[in-house]
Amino acid sequence: MTNKRLPLKVKIALGVASWANNLLVLLNTYFLLYFYTDVVGISGGTAGIIMLIARVWDAVNDPMMGIIVDKTRSKEGKCRFWLKYFSVPTAVVLFLSYFCPAVSTPGKIAWVAVTYILQGMASTVLSVSTNALTARVTDDPDERVLIQQISSLGDLALSLTIPSVTLPLATFFAGESHNMITGFAGVVAIYSVIYGVLRLISWKGTEGYDVDSSEDEKHIGENHSGQSILELIRQTFRNHYALLASASYIFYLLISAIMGSTTVYYFKYNLQNTNLLSVYSVAVMVGSVIGILTMKPMHKLLGNARSCAFCGAACVVGCIIRWVTMDQNFLIFVVSMIILGFGSGMVGSYSVQCILDSCTYAKLKDGANNQGTTMAVFTFSQKLGQALGGVVAGWMLELVPYVANAQIQEQSVLDLFFAENIILLMILAGCLTIGFLLVSRYEKRLRELVRNRKAEEQGIRSCQKV
Repeated sequence: MTNKRLPLKVKIALGVASWANNLLVLLNTYFLLYFYTDVVGISGGTAGIIMLIARVWDAVNDPMMGIIVDKTRSKEGKCRFWLKYFSVPTAVVLFLSYFCPAVSTPGKIAWVAVTYILQGMASTVLSVSTNALTARVTDDPDERVLIQQISSLGDLALSLTIPSVTLPLATFFAGESHNMITGFAGVVAIYSVIYGVLRLISWKGTEGYDVDSSEDEKHIGENHSGQSILELIRQTFRNHYALLASASYIFYLLISAIMGSTTVYYFKYNLQNTNLLSVYSVAVMVGSVIGILTMKPMHKLLGNARSCAFCGAACVVGCIIRWVTMDQNFLIFVVSMIILGFGSGMVGSYSVQCILDSCTYAKLKDGANNQGTTMAVFTFSQKLGQALGGVVAGWMLELVPYVANAQIQEQSVLDLFFAENIILLMILAGCLTIGFLLVSRYEKRLRELVRNRKAEEQGIRSCQKV
């Protein structure tokens, strides 16, 4: 087992990679559907179809990238090679996906489709690589928790700023012409530069830590390729721990995507106060801070899977409070947002830990060394959950008489936004809780495998001393 104690700079570099990924996730979650419908001017149904097509392609693209990472031979390492050469191109694609030329509606649809699919492919390269890198550098769960705490601090700052400042900045960049395409292009140009820089920091800061460990991997440049593609796929599908954790994680992504895709609509039309987005962001931040501060003791007390289940139950409680009060009491609204911030924010953190644990589980149980392929399953579940949330939100707009930028919407539209923001989220949080309670059974088996391996290693050392 690689129970390495990592220098602080390496932990920060790995955490920074999460910041970049979360910047993209937040931007897409909160503003992609809004950008497509209210800025570019395509229908919610068309946007939903584009997102669905992209996710169908991801079913092929993500596992393919995982296999490529596992079979990469480079002096930069299996994972850092991709960070070095794809960070800047991915940042460029991110900018292009939030810009649209002045063309006809079919041209706009084509532009949106191509840039969104390219964004997904480029982000897959980096996400699979960075997640696999974390799994490769250490098996120590305490070290991984520390990395996740660093990640969560940056994610927290982004969760506070991205939802609250993006629209005001886009309006500023739109200028007197009120051209929101120009406005979004200006904002996302800044975000793209930040994204690329964070990815490159992650590449540079992990130098020397993405070292090939197997005999095959030590001979850089030779024509053998270690495990076959078929064996990598078989190992991945035998890892029920990873598959169940990834499937349960989809419920979390659905919660985030649906809430994010409809939050702007809900505050604009139901509550008629977009300034509450800032209050919402601060309350969620407070809940997330509580979660970050309690992450290590919760990890020790409950383990990662049961911590996910606990946070899912907290989300259910927060939704029930909002349902009963209809978000009409300001103080109760803030409290419920804090609870939701704690629950939804920390589910994401503990979910990553569950997937990393599943890599250790596969290594100890079957001798599998397929972190890239396993992380590709996780990355695919991440994008599938985000996209399905956007697809559901987009298609639901087609079921009601939603009118973009109207001052007043029909009651059926308001009812839809309320149901998406509260009732549907409560149901999904309940499913998430059940899913991770099932995952906890595998975590129990992992602890047994770790104890057995440590006993074996201690026995070997004792024999060597004799």
